[in-house]
Amino acid sequence: MQNAKTREAYAKARSLMPYGVSSNFRYWGDDTPVISRGAGACVYDADGNEYIDYRLGFGPVILGHGHPAVVERVQQAIVDGTCFALTGEWEIRAAEKVLRLLKWPDLMRWTTSGTEATMHAIRIARAHTGRERILKFEGNYHGNHDYLLFSTAGAWPGSMGSRRSPIPVASTSGIPRHVTDYVITVPYNDVELLETTVARCAQDLAAIIVEPVMGNCAGITPVAGFLETIRRLCDEHGIVMILDEVKTGFRIANGGAAEVYGVTPDMATYAKALGNGFPVAAIAGRRAVMETIVPGQVMQGGTYCGNAVGVAAADAVLDMLEREPVLEQIAAQGRKLMQGLGEILSQAGVAHHLLGHGAMFGLVLGTDEPREHRDWAKTDRQRYEHLMLGLVQHGVMPDLDSREPWFLCAAHDDGLIDRTLERFETVLKTL
Repeated sequence: MQNAKTREAYAKARSLMPYGVSSNFRYWGDDTPVISRGAGACVYDADGNEYIDYRLGFGPVILGHGHPAVVERVQQAIVDGTCFALTGEWEIRAAEKVLRLLKWPDLMRWTTSGTEATMHAIRIARAHTGRERILKFEGNYHGNHDYLLFSTAGAWPGSMGSRRSPIPVASTSGIPRHVTDYVITVPYNDVELLETTVARCAQDLAAIIVEPVMGNCAGITPVAGFLETIRRLCDEHGIVMILDEVKTGFRIANGGAAEVYGVTPDMATYAKALGNGFPVAAIAGRRAVMETIVPGQVMQGGTYCGNAVGVAAADAVLDMLEREPVLEQIAAQGRKLMQGLGEILSQAGVAHHLLGHGAMFGLVLGTDEPREHRDWAKTDRQRYEHLMLGLVQHGVMPDLDSREPWFLCAAHDDGLIDRTLERFETVLKTL
């Protein structure tokens, strides 16, 4: 994956940054590509090689790389300054659109990243309830901060204990040992075990946080009644329900997963597609919960929260989503790609499952359809990686890891979908 210029660029990166990356998720070993630019639905490495991009920065790029409307709106904003120690007009303008598209929340706050959004959301929930423990689901990823970095999709099921009494597994060294005391983990999609756990721990639970679609574990979707059960239990026990829509928000529907599944949380977190690749995120919620944020009493803030660059990008994205059926068109292209991949694999006699939504779907190899992280771990991940590596070498770039969904944007047209399917079939036959 490295020609001369890319090899040289990566060698320089290795001399400047640990492993040559600014995020561990970007490290592909000694052959890690270096991207020079993106345009539409494609990215180009330092040697000018083109790849049809199905990673899209792990999901943010919803309209396409370098989309003119977003670039123009950001240019409008930056000429007047980007960082103020007071509320900016761009924040107000974009916030109004966020609430209008989502429909259910009363209030919102800007942050800079999805990690910040979930970190602040659980602090607000703790302040609102006066409780300290958080329940999360195995295989769900809620950002790179200590309080929720447990039993993510990178955890090996053998270390997570019995399904009946799961053990929270820290995803990294460096998390203080006693932080584990504040985290309860439960397998995803297990309604019975969820009810039993909440009944036992409800008096200590500030929040239940959940990815409505497992955006870091093959796009696994909730079984009927799962999200509804979370909502009911939170109502019964005074627990704050947090929907982590960092990946699904402004991607699977204008109103996100709350609209698709018909379940209204107390708070939700957004990032990724909100800014088409610019750093911007948000927390939205019911008035009673959001007004827990009182200056001098409950802290939520950050120097770059509401930065004009990010919120101007969000303003442009939200304009597009509100005016045109962008997400419906992306989903249709995704379903076409899913159908094509499924037909090719079936004709080759390869057992597989396609999961999730057209705009972000997962592909796993194996006979049993996964409903949770422990199921995913039994799929043929090595064969999947070999297949994806072959695709990258043929100019199509999904993630090599089957935990990561395939993401589509508005620039994935019929021609790119057809080329993807042709190359997929070629690689599959070769392997």
